Amino acid sequence: MIYKNSLMMVLVCMVCFQAGAQQTGSVTENEVPAKTVFPEQLPNHYPTLQAMSVRAFSESNYDEVVRITTHALNFRPYDGALMSQLVAAYALQKERTKAYNLMLAMQQQGLFFDFDRIPQTQYIRDTESYVYINDLLKKAAEPLVTSKMAFQLPAEAVLPEAIAWDAETGHFIIGTVRDANVVILNADGQPADSAPQFVSDKQMAVFDIAIDSQRRELWAATTAVGQQKGFKQADYGKNALLKFNLDSGELIGEYQIQPDGQPHGLGNLALAKDGTVYVADLRSPLIYTLAPGSENLTVLAGGAALPGIRGIALSEDNNLLYLADQNRGLAFIDLNDRKPYLVTVPDKLNLGGIEGLDYWNGHLLIVQPGMQPNRVMQLLLSPNGKAVLNAIALDVNHPEYHAPNYGVVAGDEYYYMGASHWTAFDLNGNRLPGSSLQPVPVMKLALAPVDPAANQPPGLEDVLRQRQEQQRNAPPPLLAKPDDNSGQSGL
Repeated sequence: MIYKNSLMMVLVCMVCFQAGAQQTGSVTENEVPAKTVFPEQLPNHYPTLQAMSVRAFSESNYDEVVRITTHALNFRPYDGALMSQLVAAYALQKERTKAYNLMLAMQQQGLFFDFDRIPQTQYIRDTESYVYINDLLKKAAEPLVTSKMAFQLPAEAVLPEAIAWDAETGHFIIGTVRDANVVILNADGQPADSAPQFVSDKQMAVFDIAIDSQRRELWAATTAVGQQKGFKQADYGKNALLKFNLDSGELIGEYQIQPDGQPHGLGNLALAKDGTVYVADLRSPLIYTLAPGSENLTVLAGGAALPGIRGIALSEDNNLLYLADQNRGLAFIDLNDRKPYLVTVPDKLNLGGIEGLDYWNGHLLIVQPGMQPNRVMQLLLSPNGKAVLNAIALDVNHPEYHAPNYGVVAGDEYYYMGASHWTAFDLNGNRLPGSSLQPVPVMKLALAPVDPAANQPPGLEDVLRQRQEQQRNAPPPLLAKPDDNSGQSGL
């Protein structure tokens, strides 16, 4: 949410590859670099693993690179940068089949990558299989356009991070980080006339909004961050869950995470039918709940296994609370036993880099700005809601995209913000050189149930067989025109 450069980890890997290549190249024929003895039990700390990987590359210890990277993928299973690093290690081992299988798995998950950019793949490029699969990977960036722009947010909506919809009035309500305000818009995106003002004396960045149409209440999760105007370092750690009268704008409730010496912040919200509020912690892997009539936020669940919680959403029966984690994908808390579980998903579904998460009619809608290409997916859930049966891409690399993030279901339509302003500011709220604040488009999709029929992508042998079949059935090339001076007769 605060860091949204989805290419960062790919660039980190490129640095790792280059560092390893440079250091290896500096060794003469008579010198053999001493190989580091890595621990049998590898740590689960990603920066440490990356440092280990760089060292193993520099020592040409590719067996250890494979072991370290494979371990990192156990708890970052959707990380395209890690996968590309593993392909490079396989290439250095001349393990063509392993490299091609992983490249194909990346392609089938919808990831974009060009392995010609990685020098180490020179050792596996001498086959038609490599060329064909790498071409498929590059084609993953081709746009798939389903949504249309519904409207653009007004200029005063800088760093928008929350979008909600009031079914009774048809208003869209936008929460912003930069000005820490709430903007109310008509269905056409124009400012609503005579709209209430939602104001608190603890005005902080708005990270999410939830509408309780039945009780006519608006909930806002707010946290002090460096990107908002007027931020002071003394404000760090301040937060408030605010409850307003939806029609008058009157502040009728305020709830905070109690200080405990740890960094906290209030982020994404989900609202149950009985009025219970669920809210994710921006800075710690925790989910809080506020029961109707309660005055205190209490911890529902949490743990180091889900360090990057972003969007949250409730199932229709309110028994499952879904969580989107940037690294682990999708999890849920069974509200009957209050324990977290991972959602079971098909092997060919990449769930990395999710920000937006919404529930609709037995499906989950996810917005993935943290993967390349950016995309919006619709996932069909099993009857018990604990597994994904099938998935379709709704939008991929849309021309309007610039880090899409959060959305809201409005009836049988999905509205989501197709861009964000996070890359225009540093952590202290200063505008970055050369940055621009383009109007944020709100995209609109019509929703329909996903066909439950499984469409499993083919494996490596099937792909190569298809390629051979295409070549066999291709028309013969046109014969070149004979040279007039060659003495050859024409056909």
